[in-house]
Amino acid sequence: MFFQQKDRHEQMAKLDPRDTNGDGVVSPQEAAAYIREYLESASPEERQAILKEYVGGMSPDQRREMGDAIVRSPANPVQAVRHDDDDDLIDAYTKTAQAPAQNGRSPLEEAFAPGGMLSNPMVKAGLVGLAGMIGSRMLRR
Repeated sequence: MFFQQKDRHEQMAKLDPRDTNGDGVVSPQEAAAYIREYLESASPEERQAILKEYVGGMSPDQRREMGDAIVRSPANPVQAVRHDDDDDLIDAYTKTAQAPAQNGRSPLEEAFAPGGMLSNPMVKAGLVGLAGMIGSRMLRR
């Protein structure tokens, strides 16, 4: 199931024009920057819908890993996450993505950077997939 999602995420990411360095690949850092921008500009209803779809497609292990990584990251304001609660995980993800930038990057970008809390390749593929989902939804508007 994950590999099917990964393939879908990769296909959707190719539709996303957020390749800021022009290398033909949307990196996790580029995706995190795009997600931050989207979360700041989207309506609360739209943001909730797309993140609910994203979180709903994650396995319990992926949800736990993401929640734990968000809490462990010293760069974000979230102190606790209930990974088994969609709304709590979405809220933590949103707060992390929208937290003030440090060293020019948001805590979400820092978490996905090499050596960051969420630098696992499978988790990175999910982040790029989320950016692709957002891009696809915006293109359909």
